[in-house]
Amino acid sequence: MFPAPISEAVTKCVPYSKKPRPEAHIPHQAGKGLLILLFLALLPSCPRRSEAQQPAPQFDDLAARAAAARDQGNLPLAIDLYTQAEQLKPDWVEGWFYLGQLQYSTDSYPAAIDAFNHVLQLQPNAPPAMALRGLCEFETGAYDDALKDLEEAVQKGAANEPRNEQIIRFHYAQLLARASRFQGALLQYQFFATKNIDDPDLLLGLGLAGMRDPILPKDAPPEARDLLMAAGHAGYVFLSGDSQLADTLFNNLFAKFPKGPGLHFFYGSLLSIHGPDLAIPQFQREVAVDPSNFVAHAILAYSLMFAGRFAEARPEAEAALAAQPDNGVAQVALGRALAETGETQRAAELLNQVLKTEPDNLEAHIGLAVVYARTGKREEAYRERMVCLGLEK
Repeated sequence: MFPAPISEAVTKCVPYSKKPRPEAHIPHQAGKGLLILLFLALLPSCPRRSEAQQPAPQFDDLAARAAAARDQGNLPLAIDLYTQAEQLKPDWVEGWFYLGQLQYSTDSYPAAIDAFNHVLQLQPNAPPAMALRGLCEFETGAYDDALKDLEEAVQKGAANEPRNEQIIRFHYAQLLARASRFQGALLQYQFFATKNIDDPDLLLGLGLAGMRDPILPKDAPPEARDLLMAAGHAGYVFLSGDSQLADTLFNNLFAKFPKGPGLHFFYGSLLSIHGPDLAIPQFQREVAVDPSNFVAHAILAYSLMFAGRFAEARPEAEAALAAQPDNGVAQVALGRALAETGETQRAAELLNQVLKTEPDNLEAHIGLAVVYARTGKREEAYRERMVCLGLEK
């Protein structure tokens, strides 16, 4: 069974944790011991062993000495004793978890990953071990593995404890941006803005995600850092709720960096939270600054479509599809635009193509309902309208 009430566990953790940074900053390496013990409280309980499975006295002695060394802050001795104990009892989940957390605390990330692998082999549904393994994988450069682990851990509740949430979401946001999942990254960064948690690396990461640059903050080129930090700061202010100041900051950036690719797109993406009409001018300026930005063309087309400006949406969608024929956003925008302007055959082809990969795409179903209504296919139009009603619930 896992030991100690959480209050006692946190107290015991202090000797080997590094000095925490202020609450208003991302913890990074700080407070590792506290993080681990909070995780430990969430780890599923080990089943009781039967009498025949009880560990030998030598194991009991090693386990007790390991715990004492851990409590006293003697990490090398604790690691050695836990390792010896696991050799005698390799199914001891608690020991593997403590061994992993001690190695994580001493920056021994490959060894910590091995220990958490054992935990997850014995207890596959253990989000705390999954999250900690993900943080270790991040430090070793195994970014794809780290993203998989942190995403699953977050889905299973590992970030629900407030003290764990910051370090998990910060790394998760970086990994999402690196995987070009920029909107997901912005949602993670929004957590920090709404709670007034500030940090230079966070602003840099937010700037990268907003300007759609799929690299980690540590890899940002020195010559781009001023722009990225300023963009991140403006985005942070917007996400924190001060849209008026954010507008001033973004306009200052546009004046200072008139050719900065991605700046108008970033602001437009934020404004689209409040409606496409607000975002459209920014997307239009983005494609004027960088006509080769097919993503901006696609998003502009979709925003124009959503605002009912179908004739304007069509050329933007065509430009996006010329660069990327499988761009689903542009396919929907063009399909809807064609449906509304009477080119029903091509509209149906595009919208049905979207539904092959996105069967629940509401806009595609709306477009097909228009196509079928225009071509006199009443039953098909009725069916599509019923699908739309179901998707809107």
